[in-house]
Amino acid sequence: MPNEDDDALNKARKLARFTTIYGPRRTLTKALGRLRSVTADVPALGRVTSTTASASLPRAAMIGCGQFAYATMSYFLRDVARVVTCFDIDREAAVSLARAHTGCRVADEAAQAIAADDVDIVYIASNHASHTDYAVAALAAGKDVYVEKPIAVSHMQLERLTAAVRSTSRRIACGYNRPFSAAVADLRASVGVVAGPLTLSCFISGHQLGADHWYRHPDEGTRVCGNVGHWLDLAVHMLGWRHLPDAWRITAHWSNDDARDDDVALTMTSDAGDLVSIVLTARTEPFEGINESINVQWGETIAKIDDFRRQTIWRGGRLTQRRYWPKDVGHGRAITQPFRAERRPWREVEDSTLLMLHIMEMVQSATPSSTFSFGEARARLDAAVGEALRAQ
Repeated sequence: MPNEDDDALNKARKLARFTTIYGPRRTLTKALGRLRSVTADVPALGRVTSTTASASLPRAAMIGCGQFAYATMSYFLRDVARVVTCFDIDREAAVSLARAHTGCRVADEAAQAIAADDVDIVYIASNHASHTDYAVAALAAGKDVYVEKPIAVSHMQLERLTAAVRSTSRRIACGYNRPFSAAVADLRASVGVVAGPLTLSCFISGHQLGADHWYRHPDEGTRVCGNVGHWLDLAVHMLGWRHLPDAWRITAHWSNDDARDDDVALTMTSDAGDLVSIVLTARTEPFEGINESINVQWGETIAKIDDFRRQTIWRGGRLTQRRYWPKDVGHGRAITQPFRAERRPWREVEDSTLLMLHIMEMVQSATPSSTFSFGEARARLDAAVGEALRAQ
């Protein structure tokens, strides 16, 4: 068993390593996010990274004040929006996040934060099963919405949210961030006009999750919704550079029947000859957090993205190498979507969610192979939403 000295040394090493990956300010913000029980007793420490946003900026409410909201959403919102109110079922989490935004107040209920007159946009970073409810409520209140992934953990939730989106002129954006990364943007530029089938391979070393982690709750959609959805969404986005094939054959293999979403391999082949493979493994805890290796072959382009810190692209005899510092998985451009002209088509997010829900059901039911049609899934969604809208 490691002693206290070993633990302190490992924390110091991690802090130093993260600084080389994310830069000093972002690393400090991440560290303070993990130390909020300490900063509660020392308020000045919690204000080290606090922001004082311009009064002219759009005003945001934050629903869900966990580590992601504190260390990532808040970090990238600091120059584009004012967080004026926040809510979390853990009030201490909300209090500590409010302390990081000058003038931010803590709401007693989510509905109070959403309905506030001084809120223009609602950011949602709560537990996965609650995303849909909060997003629907915010749209109904006449607010713009940014909802973290996944946008839904069931077909019923997706139908409700789609109906809400189609019933309003308010804008909605989603937190799938890999398509907004600098590496994917550079790859898109290299690929150019694409034709022919895509081969995409994603290998992910994920966090180890305890048996009591909230991701394990049956209502939260498994790690397919919590993690794998990222790379399914990336595949849907990239295929959209050409066209999204309709028909897919999907296989799923897992190494442990008691935790089918922990060490799982997915293989998908399309009627257009595309090959997509995704492996999520969590046999040990990555020292630097989730680590991703992404390999692509498409047309004349071969590319390798190493943890969104480096990329090598071969195109014929031409070799291009790029380094990304700080590490860029696209969080910045994804989170600031509502304040820029660049925004992903919502239909693309719906498509990736339909695929994700199908694979979630495969894993939940221990179904090793199946077929999937975007056209059929879309037709079912449209029919259910149409019926719901007519009933209003």
